[in-house]
Amino acid sequence: MNRHGVGMSKQPITVTRIVNSCVLLELDGHAILTDPWFIERWWLRRGEPLGLHVADLPPLTAVVITNVATNHFDLPGMRTLPAKDTTPVYVPAPNMARRVRAQGFRRVEAVNWGQTREIAPGLSMFVVPSGRTAVWPNNAYAFTTAGGDRVFFGGEMDDVEPLERYRAEHPPVDLALLPVNGLRPLLGPRLVMGPRQAVAGSSVLGAKVLVPVHDAHGHDPLSRLFRTTGTASDAVALAGPDLRVVDLPTGERWKFTQ
Repeated sequence: MNRHGVGMSKQPITVTRIVNSCVLLELDGHAILTDPWFIERWWLRRGEPLGLHVADLPPLTAVVITNVATNHFDLPGMRTLPAKDTTPVYVPAPNMARRVRAQGFRRVEAVNWGQTREIAPGLSMFVVPSGRTAVWPNNAYAFTTAGGDRVFFGGEMDDVEPLERYRAEHPPVDLALLPVNGLRPLLGPRLVMGPRQAVAGSSVLGAKVLVPVHDAHGHDPLSRLFRTTGTASDAVALAGPDLRVVDLPTGERWKFTQ
């Protein structure tokens, strides 16, 4: 039995970090790709190795995208994804949905904060508010398996407050994936969480494990306009005894255990 009083999932949860907030989540045998980014630009570099290529991916149950930034929403990289007629793609805004359809995908939906979708038999997804990039909304996603396991993915979360509002109305999660590099423009507010906010946010969610995402930041022309304020290693150092931080290298398939 897990802590929700429900039998454990038939298959374990596994996480493979690909790059930035691009992650392959395997939940009860269903493969979910988050924030696809496979192709670098001359002005936007990864700063870490690419963990998987498109050809390495298993058949996908769904693709979920948190925001419009290129390193979360790589349209040229998505062009080579297979099964475009059958793979659902969830995005935060209608204009993004139109751009994904132009790549040949047929099952594309802009999902709003507070909505729930059953993305596979026994696997549900709740859309969590995650602030905005300029005028465009950012989504976070909370997944619940048939066995009662809960995984929270916030690829572009910038604050703990939305997590507090979410947790006030929902059960605790088992595993959180949150950004840690605290990226911010030289003049302007922080765009994503730093390690301190990620650790605090994981505790708010009730998570026992945090897998940091949005960690590295490449040296490129765009990086001259931004700075980072933390790393996954900082999150490891900040975590207390009730939170395990898994600093996961790209390309390593990690199995979550309670």
